[in-house]
Amino acid sequence: MTDRGTDLTDVPFEELLATVLCAEGRYAELFREHVTRLGGVMQQGLLRAAMDRARGGAPGEEDEMWQCAAELCRRLVSRLNRRPAPAQAVEAVEAAGGGGGAGGAAGGGARPPPPAPPPASVADRAVPPGDEEAVTGPPAAGRPGPHRPDVDGGAVPVSRPISPEAWESGGQARRAIEQVFADFADAAEVRRWTGGRPVPSGVELVDKWRAFHLSLLRLPPALEAYWVARMRSAAPAAWLEPTGGWQRIPAPARMAARILVPGCGRFAGVLADPRAPKAGGVAAPLSGNEPGYDVVAGLAHQMSWLAATDDAAHSVRTRQLTPLRDPRESVGYTELLTERLVKFSQAVAYDETELCVLRAAQLAEGLRMVVHRPLAAPDSWWHRLRDETVRFVREVGAEHAPHVAITEITGRYAEANNSGLTDGRDDVRLTSPSESDGLILDCLRPHLRGAELGDKPGRVVYGATY
Repeated sequence: MTDRGTDLTDVPFEELLATVLCAEGRYAELFREHVTRLGGVMQQGLLRAAMDRARGGAPGEEDEMWQCAAELCRRLVSRLNRRPAPAQAVEAVEAAGGGGGAGGAAGGGARPPPPAPPPASVADRAVPPGDEEAVTGPPAAGRPGPHRPDVDGGAVPVSRPISPEAWESGGQARRAIEQVFADFADAAEVRRWTGGRPVPSGVELVDKWRAFHLSLLRLPPALEAYWVARMRSAAPAAWLEPTGGWQRIPAPARMAARILVPGCGRFAGVLADPRAPKAGGVAAPLSGNEPGYDVVAGLAHQMSWLAATDDAAHSVRTRQLTPLRDPRESVGYTELLTERLVKFSQAVAYDETELCVLRAAQLAEGLRMVVHRPLAAPDSWWHRLRDETVRFVREVGAEHAPHVAITEITGRYAEANNSGLTDGRDDVRLTSPSESDGLILDCLRPHLRGAELGDKPGRVVYGATY
C-alpha cells in the first residue's frame, strides 16, 4: 500500500519500473542513477562470468540461471534506454540553448507529447539488437528508422540533460566535469582495468579529459557505457559532437566511426573515421594494392596515434613492458612498425605466397605491441581493435597461401609452450608464479605452419591475471 492507499502489489515489475523511470523530481532522478548503476554492475557480472565459462570455470548446471540473468540484464538496460526525457528537463535545456528536443513548452494543465529524439551521433549507442521496435515503435513516414548499434554494440544508459545553471556558468560545468573525474578515479571497478588512478590529479582540465576518454577505450562495454553517460550529463553537448575542426584518424571501413577523445573547450576532438584518407602518414609504405589494405592502413594509423597520445600505453618490443612515453621507446616502436609495413608490402608485390602470410603475421604483431598494464578488458574497444589484426592475417592467408595453418594461441601457457606453438624466447610474462605457468592473456603473433615456412612459433603475453 502506498501513502495514498493504492495497492500496487499486483502491478507487473516492468510497469512499476517504467513508471518510476519516467517520473520527475529530485528523488526520481536519484533513483534513476542507482538503477543505471545496477544495469552496469549486472553487465559487468555477466562479463566476468563469461570469462570464467570460457576458461571452464563455470559449472554446466548454471546454464539456465545464466540465460535468465542475461535476459534480466537485457530488459533492465533496454528499459533504461527507452526512458523519455522528462518534459521539465527538456524545457530547461531548450531555454538554455542546449538543444535536444522538438517539444514545445508545457502549457495549462495538459502535458505536451514527448519530444522527438535528437539525431544519434557516432558516439551514441542504442538498445540491444532485436529490441528497437519495442522501444521506438515503427519509424514514422519521412523519418529514418531507429539508430542501430555500432560495433561497440552496448546500450548506453540515458544521461541527464545539462542544467540551465551549467550552461549559464562555465564554472559550474567545470565542477560537474571534475566531479566525474574524481568519481571515475575512485571507482574500484575502473581501477580493476586501469591498474591505478586513471585520471591524474594536479594537471589541466584538458589533460584529465584526454586521460579519461583514453581510459574508456579499454573498459568493458557496460562500464564504459555508464561513464560515457555520466560525462554526457556533465559536459556541454557542443564538446561531444564532431565538427569540421576535429582531427580524423583513418579507420577500417568495416568498423563504425568512433569518437576517441571528444573536444574540450579549445581542444579539438579526435575521431576514428573510416572515411578519412588512409594514404600517407604511417601507412605511406603501403601501395594500396595489398590484400586487406584498408584494414591494415586504418589499424596502423590508429595504433600509431594511440602509442603517441596515451601516456598509459606500453610497448612489448622486448620481453618486458616499456612505457611509450619514453622517447627512445616511442621512436623505436615507430621505426619497427614502419619496417614491417615495408616488408609486408614488398612480399605482396613479389607475390611470395607463404612469405606474405609471415610478413602479415609480423605486421600484426607490430600493431599489437601497444598494450596497457593491466591489459585491456575483453570486448573493450581496444581489444576489438586488436582482434581486427588477426582477421587481417587470415585474409592475407586466404588470398596468398590458403594451405598455411594460422593458429591464434590461447589457453594455458605451459601447454602452448610444450606443443611448440610458442618457443618462449620473447614471450612477455606479466604476473605468474613461475616462468612456465599462467594463462595466455594476449596473442601478439599467431603460430604459422606451411610447406615452405615450416613451423613458425607465435608470441604471447601470459600471466596469472590481467
